[in-house]
Amino acid sequence: MTIAQALKKATFLLQDKIPRPRFEAELLLAHYLGVERVYLSQKDNIKIEKSENYFALVQRRAKSEPYEYITQKVSFYDTELYVDDRVLIPRPETEMLVDEAKKIIEQEEIIKIAEIGIGSGAVSIMLARMFPKIQIVATDISEDALSVAKINRDNFALNDRITLVCADLLQGVKEDFEMIVSNPPYIANGCKLECNVVDYEPHAALFGGERGYELLKAIIAQSQVKGARFLVCEMGYDQKEPIERIFTQIGVKYHRFYKDLAGFDRGFVVQF
Repeated sequence: MTIAQALKKATFLLQDKIPRPRFEAELLLAHYLGVERVYLSQKDNIKIEKSENYFALVQRRAKSEPYEYITQKVSFYDTELYVDDRVLIPRPETEMLVDEAKKIIEQEEIIKIAEIGIGSGAVSIMLARMFPKIQIVATDISEDALSVAKINRDNFALNDRITLVCADLLQGVKEDFEMIVSNPPYIANGCKLECNVVDYEPHAALFGGERGYELLKAIIAQSQVKGARFLVCEMGYDQKEPIERIFTQIGVKYHRFYKDLAGFDRGFVVQF
């Protein structure tokens, strides 16, 4: 079977299953062959060895399995990270969390940082690559997630800059930190999600409690107890009001919310 024939068949198999069947058929084939996508149009008469293995990937995508889990890679910021179904797939919105943290690190010359819920390692790795002097202690309650974060940390040779700890929030972590960052689970239990999310991504990394912001409240409280000067945190688009009430109740020096590219409230910055 040639490249042209394979793409025609794959597009048909993905038709009505995903929004861009031809495009993703090409992405999967480029991944399978280990070539750039442009190669496919230039060499469309080349025969594919063991094409059944390619179509196994196509069938997985037809069942709504995320492309990132199939290829085990995701683009984040200016690089690619390893991911699998043990961790949440990093979203473009979380790049904004990195941007907000970056501003504070530059302005305040921050060195010691903690990340609560490191997941794949995306946030800590980007910050460590941007700022060679910072030290990060990153926690996660999931040993599986820490295993994935370790793969990415080691791939970027950041072993001496990012310390991984299995912990619930920062429990048992004795160090003090100047800033804490987090992209915790913040979706309310029972919220209906698309099948490519709810059927494949780890629920512990998605759902944050009955109202969704319970973990956010705990992170704010623990950041204050730990004596952190700043907290940068992602949140749900509909959680600004309850989070603002928390700030009023505990009394913070300064806070502001930031929006994502779609104009939704997506996170906050707090100075204690």
